[in-house]
Amino acid sequence: MTAPSVVTGVETRRVRASGRRWWAGTLWVLLGTPLVLTGCGWMAQRSGFLPTLLSTVVALAVLGTAWVMCGAKAGTGVAVSGFVFLLFVGPTLGDYVIHDRGVRHDALVMDVSAYRGKGGRERPLCTVVLTGADRGRVIELDDTGGCDDGLTAGSHVTLVEDPEEWVAPRLASEVSGVAPYLRWTLAGLLSGLEACALYGRLRRRVGGSAGDGNPTTRSFG
Repeated sequence: MTAPSVVTGVETRRVRASGRRWWAGTLWVLLGTPLVLTGCGWMAQRSGFLPTLLSTVVALAVLGTAWVMCGAKAGTGVAVSGFVFLLFVGPTLGDYVIHDRGVRHDALVMDVSAYRGKGGRERPLCTVVLTGADRGRVIELDDTGGCDDGLTAGSHVTLVEDPEEWVAPRLASEVSGVAPYLRWTLAGLLSGLEACALYGRLRRRVGGSAGDGNPTTRSFG
């Protein structure tokens, strides 16, 4: 006959400590991961190589941590949905900010040219000069800022500029706030991320077992 296992005070404290670690890890994955990804997306809206590199490194580190903490299967769902969330949340924040606090300037197109972007594809490049209060200031816009082949030298346009100079300026035709489909897309991606994260964390809690074989203790990983 097998003798019943006895839970000592040390084992009880170890189980409680494991439980606290599980809760802390779960809260970090559920709350910290989307918040950090949102911050990375916003950082990437800043023009320049360094902000893009820093946001990418931080995002990959956070997604890698979440993958480890949720297990391979659920962690893959967290990583994939989180990465796609990152791709959408940055431009969405940019659309919101430029629409909410953007300053409009009258401007004149001086020149429309082309340059070779990534992949060798030719992309339009507009050189505009402000004609209002900041008369004479020259700004260059590519197709992401509203420049297209339909514009010609001498065209009068309205330029919208972020006073904090964080979001790149764009033509007024490209400023219309956040599109409804972006809101629904982000909500769906965030829901998928949270569902995968919670599923993975619960599996680690329920499926874990202590290394000493004691049935009264449980690993909270």
